[in-house]
Amino acid sequence: MPPHRELVLDGSTVRKDSIPLESPVEDSPTINLIDVEPDSRCKIRKMYFAALSALLMGLAMGTTIGYTAPATYDMRNNPDSPVKPSIDGITWIGSALAVGSMPGSLLAGPVADKIGRKSTLIMNILPFVIGWITIGFAHNAGAIIAGRLICGFASGVISVVVPMYCVEISTSKVRGLLGASFQGFVVIGQLVSVIIGSYVTWEYLALVGAGVVTLTLFCFIPFPESPRWLLAHDDMKGAVEVMRDLQGIHINVEEECNKILRDLNNQPKGLLTLNECKHPSVYKPAIIATILMFFHQFSGSNAVLFYSSSIFEASKEFMDPEKSSIILGVVQVVVTLFSNNIVDRAGRKILLILSSSLMSVSLTVLGTYYYISTDNKVFQLHYDWIPLCSLISFLFAFALGFGSIPALMAAEMIPLRARSTIGGLILFANSTFAFIITKTFSELEDLVHNYGTFWTYASISLVGCFFVILVVPETKGKELEDIANYFCKTKKKDSETPVSVLSKK
Repeated sequence: MPPHRELVLDGSTVRKDSIPLESPVEDSPTINLIDVEPDSRCKIRKMYFAALSALLMGLAMGTTIGYTAPATYDMRNNPDSPVKPSIDGITWIGSALAVGSMPGSLLAGPVADKIGRKSTLIMNILPFVIGWITIGFAHNAGAIIAGRLICGFASGVISVVVPMYCVEISTSKVRGLLGASFQGFVVIGQLVSVIIGSYVTWEYLALVGAGVVTLTLFCFIPFPESPRWLLAHDDMKGAVEVMRDLQGIHINVEEECNKILRDLNNQPKGLLTLNECKHPSVYKPAIIATILMFFHQFSGSNAVLFYSSSIFEASKEFMDPEKSSIILGVVQVVVTLFSNNIVDRAGRKILLILSSSLMSVSLTVLGTYYYISTDNKVFQLHYDWIPLCSLISFLFAFALGFGSIPALMAAEMIPLRARSTIGGLILFANSTFAFIITKTFSELEDLVHNYGTFWTYASISLVGCFFVILVVPETKGKELEDIANYFCKTKKKDSETPVSVLSKK
């Protein structure tokens, strides 16, 4: 659609949408046809549909994360299950996803820059489906672990490319909402997996996962490539057409594309250099973001989610373990969506402080329950509701802050030039932490008992609370250049930070 032209009538500027009536009188009345544009609202809806189709891959990733709890519970308790994994095998099933996501998160950025965001996500469907089918038809724990590794690789790619695609196709007004929605779809996927897993065997649950992945492929194929990637590959005409198709005529797409192109031209080509990595505006936020990811994982969140059914076996007289896992999933979804809606009003730091302190209290109470129950069976039976309430409180606290805010702050604190490289390394570190925490959960229980395990996580969460108070800056409402200058400890006008490092918006 061609851009709007303007007519000058009687000293007034009139858009072509307002067509003057043919009359010899100078002060001609006009008929306003601005709202006649038939596809204006349709275009905006198409942008949301494009983002939704990509976010469905986050839901598919969530089903992979949520698979372990119901699947391993079924493997151990279903007499017809062809696979009966050992305790060590269960820990590998739980942690293999994190191992596979390490190379996936590292390769996703460079591959998406080379072949495009859309092509990367479409190609990623194949290993995802192969991983699920490998799990569904497995006859031993080794095959299940292999399938989880493949699914982990695909999940690592999704965690990098889907938020990137959503941000790059959206308007500035909804960019934050669409970018932050990824975590919400992930936890919805976890809930879906737990609910379906309570009704079907682990084999059929894997096939459901493959079906969900295939569905996302058909939903995503009709939508276009990211306009920012097209501009980076000198396709101005294609970028303008895509942006106009997604965002409608009310946006000056030519001006927006020129702005993006100027930003791209101001950025140095090639990989991030070592000298740039040494700059305070790069390495300081990178260290803080990595430590936040450490507390995100070592609060015990993944261990609780992966082994929730096993944890609730201690209180199965109060409520069925599978139903308890569903309740945890519902709590996580509701609170994650709530947190996404208030993070810009309440602030990142206060939510992180509340999150870590409440996690510490919840896990302390849970550990104390197990400690007293060791020698007091009457107490265990009388207060068998404590594990469920404690874990609900824990997941409420986790979803409130540490569930999604560390990733958000990493994107805010790290400059645009370094975001792809440093962001991939941070996700790699996060996957490493997730592997350690899920693989060592059972070993830690054997070493210090279940109560010692929860007290350990509670202590780490408490340390995380003090780290946030003393070190982490508040980024709410701050310009990205101001954040960079905070780490440089210089005033804006005196900053000598190179343009190649600072993020320009």
